[in-house]
Amino acid sequence: MKKQSFLRGALVLSLGGLLAKILGALYRIPLTNILGSYGMGLYQLVFPPYILFLTVAQAGVPAALSKLIAENNQLGQRERGRKIFRLAFCTLALSGAASAALMAALSKVIAASQGADTSAAFLTVAPALLFVPVTNVLKAYFQGNMNMVPSGATTVTEQVIKLVTGLSCAAHFMPDVQKAVLGAAFAVTVSEFSSLLIMSAVFLFHRRRQSKLVVNWQQGEKKSLMGAMLSLSVPVALGGFAMQTAQVVDSVMVVNLLNTANATEMYGLWTGPVNSMLGLPIALSAGVAVSALPGITKTYCDGDGQKLSAGFNSAMKLTFVIALPCALGMICLSRPILRLLYRSLPEQEIYVSSMLLSVSGISIVFLALVQTCVSVCQAVGRPYATVVIVSLSIVVKAALNMLLLPLPSVNVYGAAISETMCYLFAAICVIIYLKIKVGLKMQASSVLKPLAAGLLMTLFITAALASAPNVFGTSAGTLALIALSAAVYAAALSLLKTFDRQELDLLPVKNRKVNTYDNGSGNGAQG
Repeated sequence: MKKQSFLRGALVLSLGGLLAKILGALYRIPLTNILGSYGMGLYQLVFPPYILFLTVAQAGVPAALSKLIAENNQLGQRERGRKIFRLAFCTLALSGAASAALMAALSKVIAASQGADTSAAFLTVAPALLFVPVTNVLKAYFQGNMNMVPSGATTVTEQVIKLVTGLSCAAHFMPDVQKAVLGAAFAVTVSEFSSLLIMSAVFLFHRRRQSKLVVNWQQGEKKSLMGAMLSLSVPVALGGFAMQTAQVVDSVMVVNLLNTANATEMYGLWTGPVNSMLGLPIALSAGVAVSALPGITKTYCDGDGQKLSAGFNSAMKLTFVIALPCALGMICLSRPILRLLYRSLPEQEIYVSSMLLSVSGISIVFLALVQTCVSVCQAVGRPYATVVIVSLSIVVKAALNMLLLPLPSVNVYGAAISETMCYLFAAICVIIYLKIKVGLKMQASSVLKPLAAGLLMTLFITAALASAPNVFGTSAGTLALIALSAAVYAAALSLLKTFDRQELDLLPVKNRKVNTYDNGSGNGAQG
């Protein structure tokens, strides 16, 4: 597989994922304005357990499937790839159905552990646990065959359906908050079912155009293929499970540990407006970083330490370049941005949300670094290390939650502090691990130049707000200041010559031919 094809495919998935994240954030903005902080708190309580059930149901199989199909296609063993697909399809259909039934059965128990009346919402989203794994198997089939468009397009379409259905249902049932929350939860099931129908139609159309391959199972072959699939999927599943456990920790601890009558409202502000803002730059940094990483697997397998170090530092620099301005900008402009987007929230809730965003804004950088380093660990064949590190970081998060949330002087800000420290701990550990075990050392220039550009942008924002608060305090002024700050940051990066020519060639833009790393076949399937 040519590197340009891989990068183009990675870019399609990255842009599709980013657009889906943007639509998701845009969905939560009007949804918060409709439901209010209490309704949004109930709505957001549903998803940490839901995603945890989903992680278990999928068990990392879609990622393993796409890799195995691609590898077998490279070897000309298309029949073997077809067998793996059938095995994965049946496995996830069964595990999805079991997960849906288990969530429905445990809905009251989970709601009781959260201290809120969310059992009906869990029943509403439970069917999606069947739809999503099957849909992702179909997406993995196309990804393994290096066709990324169905996955990217379906992901965006799914978000559009959820946005339209969710806002319509929520607005229809208000002012009954409970029914409005159920309507928004129902939109998730509708969108996932629609996604399954779309992917099924695309798959059937695709199969009609392909030559039919006869699948003949040999004795013991199913067991062998299942073992190969699980050997790849287990570390992915464990990593995903660990990451989602952090969100479940918040969903249980924040509401139960806060010494305040409006704990659900506070949780709604933390997971609604604040996390919506934090999620956008994370999606962007993850997408661009992934699109620059394919060469790492190849150079590691070739034993070229110099190129491996160069690829690692280019990826880390890209991560800093994207994450730093977003973090600093949200810290400086948290209140104007939230006031611009969430006009229906009371001023006191805007203030609390802005403080939460300011406290947790720097976690954008730490989480972006963790995501990039996790990809590097997978590329160099050390996926289990990140599972251990992320698990330890969750222990840190839970301990800080227990210490800080009950304190009246800290209140819900304890959740922001614990999340920031959680990702800081994980980032430090994984960077140290890569240095000791793999020999990958992060160069000072990867950090200092983006940091210098970011600080210059921060100085510009501070000076603008101080000199003309009435101008830049308005909605139009806030948008103008964001645009001007981005221009200042871009100019600073250029003046500092942050990227050299080889690093620029890593980026899949302007349809350039990528020459930095000579590509081999097969490794691209890692994506």
